[in-house]
This record gives sequence, structure tokens and C-alpha cells, in this order.
Amino acid sequence: MRFLIGLVATLGSLSVLASEVSVTTERLDQVARPIESLYPANSEPLETSLISAGIAAEILEMTVRPGDSVDAGDRLVRLDCRDAEILQTQAQDAKSEAETRLAFQTRQAARVAKLAETNIASEELKDTRATDVQLAEITVRRAQTALDDADLQVARCVIAAPFDAIIVDQLASRGTRASIGSPILELVSQAAEIRARMPLDFRVTADQRFEFESALGVVPVTVVAYSRAVDTQTGTRLIRFQTDGGTIEPGVPGQIRVRSDAITLPADFLVERQGAYGVMVVDGATASFIPRPEAVLGQPVEVTDLAGSLELIVDGRFRARQGDAISVAP
Repeated sequence: MRFLIGLVATLGSLSVLASEVSVTTERLDQVARPIESLYPANSEPLETSLISAGIAAEILEMTVRPGDSVDAGDRLVRLDCRDAEILQTQAQDAKSEAETRLAFQTRQAARVAKLAETNIASEELKDTRATDVQLAEITVRRAQTALDDADLQVARCVIAAPFDAIIVDQLASRGTRASIGSPILELVSQAAEIRARMPLDFRVTADQRFEFESALGVVPVTVVAYSRAVDTQTGTRLIRFQTDGGTIEPGVPGQIRVRSDAITLPADFLVERQGAYGVMVVDGATASFIPRPEAVLGQPVEVTDLAGSLELIVDGRFRARQGDAISVAP
């Protein structure tokens, strides 16, 4: 009888031990990580320009070379201006002559108008002199237009930087006769922005932080524009960023790192119970299943709403079921 009682007690003890699931655990805040993603990006100059000649003339001086940085208004190229200056002088003389003729016609018209008042001069002659004045005024305006054009041509003898720029390439040299519109220098703006192509389903949210990472370091950036146009070949959309106080050189390749306040667990923590996805945790001395309705198999599991002190079941999470007794291995 004593033997039978002892056997029953032993079997009961073994039954309890057999129902326990041996597991290992880790705190959620030791395993979870902020959501991060990386996308290829480049810093692109805000302006790119081919500087060309506005007049046909020989290049007398090149004051910059590739790699030089210039400020807006700095002289880049000086052209031979003698032809333009000759035309300017001719235009000035033509305007002076027109103004002299206008003054003469005006005096003549005034004299005839007085004579017409005493019937010494006819009304026809009076109208003729008034018409001469009007024609002389038109001639002066034409001469002024021609002079303005000549002044503009002289101004084009010196080519200045249109914005703060970096010289990229030199396409002509001193002694070359440049024609109108022929490229002389290629330059890009010193100001740059970051451009990246993101997946078409990417959305910008208030809790996201963006950084541009390159060989030159890490620069915080913010979104400037979110394109609504999607590239059908790549399934991506263009997003433009600007630096937050820092500077970045144009043309630098890198990547955009997107950080979020949301935290996630690696995808392999996800388990399935009765058709739902979730994670297994320790609740006292038993296993507990916490469903994650938005979870997708194979993707990180968002756990922002869970306490960091939760003990996640690591080894044994696939065997444990809701309410199972567990023993935590050291």
C-alpha cells in the first residue's frame, strides 16, 4: 500500500513537471528598437548653368578655373569689347544728332505758330512744322533705344556669376572667339538640397526624423517637397530635403535615414495563435499571448504601446500557449 501511494505521488509530480514549458526571457526594452529605414539619396545643386557669351567676341581673360568658388556678381570672363564700344559711340552720336534736330524743329514750330496767329504764316505751314516736331521726337526715341541696345552689348563684354557658384568645367579658353550662346563655363550653385526616391507607399509623419548620411558625416534634414508624381518604372516618388542649419556640398552621394518614435521587435518574435499574430510574454508563472492586429508576417512588430518591463519569451515562444505553466531557465 505504501508503495502504491508513493508511486501515485511520483507520477503526479512528473505530470506537473511535464506540463511546464521551459523558456528563456528578455525584457522588451532590451530587444525592441526604434523604427529605422535607409534610402539612397544625393545632394543636388539648386542651380546648374552653362555660362555663354552674349556677344560674338574674342575671350581676353578667364578669371576662374574649375574648382573655384565664386560669389554672385564676381567677374568670370572678359571679352574683347572694341566692336561693341564702337557701336555704342555711334549710338551716342546718333542720339545727340536726333536731339539737336528735335530742338531745331521745336524752335521752328514755335516761330511758325506765332506767325500763324497774325496770319503771316499759313495753317498748313503751322501743321507741317508741328508734324516735323513729332517725327523728330520719334527719331530721338529710336536713337535712345539703339543706345540702350549698344549699352547692353557693352555690358555683355564682362560675364559675371549669376549666383554663388562652384566652377565645374571650362569649355573655352583665352584667345577663343566665342559666338553668341556658345558655352564657356559650366557651374553649379553652392546651395544644395537632398533628393531621394522613396517607395510610392512611403508617408511622412510627424514623429519621423530624417538624417542625410554621407562620407562627410551626418546632417539633420527636413522635408521640403513630397512629389505626388510616381515613377512607373521604379514605383518610387521624389522627396526633397533641406538641411537644418548645416551645409552640404553639391553632388555628395549618401543615404537618407528615417527614424521614428515608434519601436518594434524583430519579425521572428511574431507567433500565430488561433489565426492571429502576436507575441508571447511571461505573466506571473504562466505564458500569455498579446495579439498584434496590425502585424504582418515577416515584418517587424510594432510594440510602442507595450511596457518596456514586459518579459518576452525568447526560447520556447513557439511551444508556449496561452495559460501554459512555464519555468524560466536561468
